[in-house]
Amino acid sequence: MTRQVNNPTNWNKLRPLKWRQNGESDYLNQIENWARQVYENLTNIKELRSYTVATLPDATEFEAHILYVSDETGGATLAFSDGINWRRVQDRAVVS
Repeated sequence: MTRQVNNPTNWNKLRPLKWRQNGESDYLNQIENWARQVYENLTNIKELRSYTVATLPDATEFEAHILYVSDETGGATLAFSDGINWRRVQDRAVVS
């Protein structure tokens, strides 16, 4: 069950009724819009780019990026760039 705070469609229900009726919440509207954009940006990741070990881009050019490696030793995995190497998310070992 999703808590109201984690569901942006319920945020206006968390405000006092007085604020919603008297239009005293312009500042809160701006904060809510900003928070909604952040929430949607963080939860709308639908797919990562997929690579094989041989086709991984240069890790130095993609620092702090995450991608999917389909043929990593031990099976497919998520990997991130530390600015030097692509590392497996689960154990930080260099992708091989």
